[in-house]
Amino acid sequence: MSSSPALDRNQCLLLAARLFRSIAQGVLAADFALYLRASGWSGAHIGSVLATGLAFAVMLTLVAAMSDRWGRKPFLLGYELLYVLCCAAATLDRSAAVVAVAAIAGSFGRGANGSAGPFGAIEHAWLTQGVQDDRQLSRVLGLNSSLGFVGMALGAALGAVPGLGRHGGTLPANYVLIFPLALAFALACLACVALARDRHALEATPIAPEEERSRRRGENRNLRHLGFVNLLQGAGIGLSGPLVSYWFAVRFGLGPAQIAPLMAAGFIAAALSTQLGTLLTARLGLMGTIVPLRAAALLALVLMPLAPTAAWAMAAYLLNKTLNRSTNGLRATVTAKLVRNHRRGFAGAVTSISRQIPRSVGPVVAGLLMDGGWLATPFLLGAAFQAAYLYLYQARFRAAAAPARMLEIQG
Repeated sequence: MSSSPALDRNQCLLLAARLFRSIAQGVLAADFALYLRASGWSGAHIGSVLATGLAFAVMLTLVAAMSDRWGRKPFLLGYELLYVLCCAAATLDRSAAVVAVAAIAGSFGRGANGSAGPFGAIEHAWLTQGVQDDRQLSRVLGLNSSLGFVGMALGAALGAVPGLGRHGGTLPANYVLIFPLALAFALACLACVALARDRHALEATPIAPEEERSRRRGENRNLRHLGFVNLLQGAGIGLSGPLVSYWFAVRFGLGPAQIAPLMAAGFIAAALSTQLGTLLTARLGLMGTIVPLRAAALLALVLMPLAPTAAWAMAAYLLNKTLNRSTNGLRATVTAKLVRNHRRGFAGAVTSISRQIPRSVGPVVAGLLMDGGWLATPFLLGAAFQAAYLYLYQARFRAAAAPARMLEIQG
């Protein structure tokens, strides 16, 4: 059995960029909603800012599809620069208007599921330039996902700092460090992306026009189905993800000193389980690994809002996030297999947009329900949407994910 080829310099730089970006995201995923709550914002107002940020991310992701033609680096570099500017603005000016605009443009508070951001599609396409082998695809994308979780864990651990001072994170002044911390790691991420080299021009292999049209029809059909099922997943994530720290604060009175370590533990467990999932695919295949892991995660999501104590809710939260996130790299591999190398930016954009559109509505609905005392409802609705997603996803893509197919449309 041949060993997988070593990672090249560009892949190492992009993986480092993912780590640094995720640390910045982790700080704000743990603390941003708590900071706004300490500043007197209601759940509906917090949800509105998060939802608007997700809607803005949809527009940015539309741009990601253009990377198939113009190259990966300019777009990813532009996004990282925007994120740096947003963190800098919130560091220098804590007024509500500036923080809200920066949060919307920078998607502050997102990433609780370990996602890379609006240009994650470009990152995946850049990482997998020239990679055709199933095992190497799973290895590279699985490592990318694991490093993202490690970074989120480190960032969430740093997010515990506001709860260690006086008043335990109940005052806005307790959160003075969160934006400078995010800025520092965002700058490190920007530097890694700037140093990486784009080989986009070498991706496409010319083929006969008739064959090109046939392959594109097959790819586009797969992507239409993927977009539809991802609408369901996005609705589930939007209802159950962005306001989870706010929910723990309202339901059990927890602050950043308890919530941030909980989130950090979830990300560390996800990083380990992601690598375990990659190993399991050698025996069970992609879909044979994805389906049982996500089914078990669904059960934990249902149990979490029904838990009688904070400890039980925390345990259910950790189980749900660990199992769900462990499939991120595997599902990215399935998406990469649906198209040829030079169309992976478009495929990733379809995936991201179809998730983000319903996700942008979810936090508003969840915030209104929680303010009305319906604390369990967003999670139960989210579980219903994710159950429908899982059924349709495995039904449509089980054959495409099988190793034997490696999709004749790849080339």
